[in-house]
Amino acid sequence: MKFIFFCVLFCLCSKFYSQNISGTISDNNNHRIANATLLFKEATNLNSIKEFNMSRNGIFSFSLKKEYQSLVIEVRSNGYTTQSISLEKPIPAKSYVFNLVLEKNKNIVLKEVVIVAKKKPFEVVEDTVKYNVGAYSNGTERKIEEIIKKLPGIEVDSKSGQIKYKGKSVETVTLEGDNLFGSNYTLGTKNINVDMVDQVQAVDNYSENPLLKGIEQDGKVSLNLKLKKGKVSFSGDLSYGGGLFEGGKAVHQDNVTVLGITKKFKSFGTLNYNNIGVNSSPFDYVGFNLNAEDLKESNVTGKKIISESQFSNVLGTTRTNVNNQLFGNYSSIFKIGKKWSVKTNLYYLQDKIFANNYFENQYQINNQNFSTSDNTLITKRPKQYRADVELKYTMSKTSLLEYNFRIKDERIGTPTQILQNNANKYSSFLDSRDLLYRQNLLWTKKISDKKVVQMNLFHSSNNLPQKLSISPSLFDGAARNDVQESAFKKNYLEVSAKLLGAVNKNKYNFKIGALLDSNPFRSNLYSQDNGGSIAASISDNNFDYTKKAVYQNGEYNFRIGKFSLSPSYSLQFQSQNVDNHVENKKIVQENFIFEPRLNALYRFSNISFLNANASYSQNSNGEQFFFTNQILINNRSSISNRPSSNLQKSQNWGLYYNINDLFNQFELSAGLNYRLNKGSFFSNSTITQNAIQVEYFFLPQANKQLGADFMVAKYISFLESTFKLKSNFTSSTYSNIVNDSELRTNRSQFFQTQFLWKTAFDLPINFENEYSWRYSNSKSQGLPQTFANSAMQEEFRIIVKPLKRWNYILSADYYIPDFSNKHKDFLFLDSSLEYVAKKNKWRASFKMTNIANEKNFEQIQTNDFSTTIFRSNLLPRYFLVNWSWNF
Repeated sequence: MKFIFFCVLFCLCSKFYSQNISGTISDNNNHRIANATLLFKEATNLNSIKEFNMSRNGIFSFSLKKEYQSLVIEVRSNGYTTQSISLEKPIPAKSYVFNLVLEKNKNIVLKEVVIVAKKKPFEVVEDTVKYNVGAYSNGTERKIEEIIKKLPGIEVDSKSGQIKYKGKSVETVTLEGDNLFGSNYTLGTKNINVDMVDQVQAVDNYSENPLLKGIEQDGKVSLNLKLKKGKVSFSGDLSYGGGLFEGGKAVHQDNVTVLGITKKFKSFGTLNYNNIGVNSSPFDYVGFNLNAEDLKESNVTGKKIISESQFSNVLGTTRTNVNNQLFGNYSSIFKIGKKWSVKTNLYYLQDKIFANNYFENQYQINNQNFSTSDNTLITKRPKQYRADVELKYTMSKTSLLEYNFRIKDERIGTPTQILQNNANKYSSFLDSRDLLYRQNLLWTKKISDKKVVQMNLFHSSNNLPQKLSISPSLFDGAARNDVQESAFKKNYLEVSAKLLGAVNKNKYNFKIGALLDSNPFRSNLYSQDNGGSIAASISDNNFDYTKKAVYQNGEYNFRIGKFSLSPSYSLQFQSQNVDNHVENKKIVQENFIFEPRLNALYRFSNISFLNANASYSQNSNGEQFFFTNQILINNRSSISNRPSSNLQKSQNWGLYYNINDLFNQFELSAGLNYRLNKGSFFSNSTITQNAIQVEYFFLPQANKQLGADFMVAKYISFLESTFKLKSNFTSSTYSNIVNDSELRTNRSQFFQTQFLWKTAFDLPINFENEYSWRYSNSKSQGLPQTFANSAMQEEFRIIVKPLKRWNYILSADYYIPDFSNKHKDFLFLDSSLEYVAKKNKWRASFKMTNIANEKNFEQIQTNDFSTTIFRSNLLPRYFLVNWSWNF
């Protein structure tokens, strides 16, 4: 009873003390508003809702549960303005009635607001990583190669332009999915304007032949350039650069690049002229570094016996290449109907390369110390014409016929003035020619969803005549000059058939074929009198080297979860014949060759893997080791051989680990490689102050090489910087004979480390710094002396954007060629100012190079018996005004 009494009393008191709020809610036309919300708040805390109620058909009635000192009632309804009512100290037990009128919201016309979201740096779609060019650009890049160098997971060789993705060499760089450039992809990366490209796409498991997609072995990689919208019909850029060298000579850097892309036609054309050391072509006539195409075709092209002059050094060609280059290319793919396509690549190159080089060699041989020197003035004039044509005929949905051929005519004339040992003057002229014709016929037939057969016929003919003239004569004081003629020819023919297939995730291929490799060689060394007649015949070579082989190769790739195992083999019957017509001698050797290989890969995740491989190979030695009599290759040196057809037997072991975590912007790679060669050609050198005679001979001795490399890169967000450390180490053991010594065992070691720091501040200023240190040493076993050198190079750039469309770059390159002689150092300063118009339509820039005005450059190299000091001239200081227009 007591409990019931207190409950009744509480309800009566609540009823007595509560206030009742009621009324109606209408619009301006006196129409009831169906739904509205009433919020009850204390005036001292309007952010807190104490109570609420809902109206029904425009009528509300609500008894307050709480006491208020100052009550605020907010009335809200969609499409109407909010109305507020205030009650100061509402009286208990009193009822309040309100008839409320809400006004409709007024329509406010807002200006259009465009929100531009920042593009993600990359996106991953199946086997393709799509890098957005804008995310990796700081606005100073001109050509797409400069962007590719910045992309995580991609490495670009600064000398050859060869590109690697995840440690693998890329097959090609396609344009909008079409392989326009082939293996000479640097043609596109060096010349396509960065403002034309929207994305660089890295493609795993690339396959150019559509019939092989999903059937051929995985592992091939390529890059694809995706153009910006509006750049896929007709576009290009035109650039003009002019200025003055320090001596008043005119500076030029001019180029035009055109792209034409339609559904059935793609074309690329470029024409470049410059005299500031830039090489716009895929061909390197300065350092003769091999590009991707050269490496791929090295076993089917001939060899030059007389080496061309090489000018490469650690500074790169833009400081040391005094050139005058004109280069043009036109490449196109034209689709005729649904079955035919024609691809053409036409090249023209002409250059004039000048170098003033000084070589000082300090020898320590058999307790004898002496030095030699050569001061050379070299002018190299390469000229090349080349045409590549590829025809494709789609015979049916399961059959494809491809035919391609190439014609190349290259000529290099090199006049040289030489001061030998600061006493003897010589003049030489080397005339080299490279005539190449090659063709390939390939038929592909898909016999089922998982099986493909290919038939291939390949032929190549390469003619390499050379003529070296040196005056005065080195052999006859009464003669006017010496002439060395050399002519290598290589005719290569190969026919093969290949079966490719896939069983679930496992893939295999088996190949059978035969080849004929014919290499005739002729050389003649003689002296001429003043009338041009032969005064004396000094040395002749005349031999034919032929290699025949029948082979069968096979490979099977097993995939079990994260593990992949790929055993492969090669069986070959090989016959070698050397017919020396001068000495009337023949060498005949036949071998059965078995070469196994094993590759294992374990994927820890999508971003990391461990790879191990082992192989055993037996290789015949090159045709350049079969001439017996001397060949003069410069004013000092001549070479000869003791021929042998014995095979070189090699073991290779490798272990590699790789992480490429794009999302966390982290890269790591580490590798070990060991190579053991049994049976090689060694050198027997006789060195004097005026001449070097080298004879190569074969011994079954072992050569060893151990290599290690390491790279780690990480973007640290709170520092807004990328840090990259890259190191490599090589240790080699080899043998030679020098000046009638015993067979010497030598060891050489090389170590290089590079550290890169690059900022990405959201500020008008950013920095880039790259430090590198190199150390090398060589030593002969049993001898006390060690030939060692350490060098340091540091490159620093400041990138300033004082205004939105202005870029200023100050770069410094500091180099110490020898830490034991630190007072010899070199500092190079460059400065450039650029204005970029709206939407990158045009650019204008002003550039000053070599502000510190260094006149020459020095670097040091060592081997097991000498130290070489190399000095070269530099490109003179100049200023350049450049204007480019995109259309």
